[in-house]
Amino acid sequence: MKDPVAQIKAWLFPSVITLLAGIIWNDVQEIKADIKALMAQSNIDKTRIDNLERAIFQSKPLSNVPTRRNNDDNNMMYLAVIPNNKELDEAKNKKKKS
Repeated sequence: MKDPVAQIKAWLFPSVITLLAGIIWNDVQEIKADIKALMAQSNIDKTRIDNLERAIFQSKPLSNVPTRRNNDDNNMMYLAVIPNNKELDEAKNKKKKS
């Protein structure tokens, strides 16, 4: 009669390998799906950014947007206006205390 432990090991090893291969296959499929979703979102974001750049740089400067001229009159720099932001103020105060 064969050793029962050897029989269990002979049956268990392929089962464990098959189970691990199934888990890995499932994870790879999920990663592929996530990458496809991220690439689609990236394309949407790129299109939106391109449209915004086109709208900003191909139109005349808005009168209510603060600008500052550099030394060269042909270069104009747009300045961002940040509204009062409670979190930003708290971060500044925390930084000053440190």
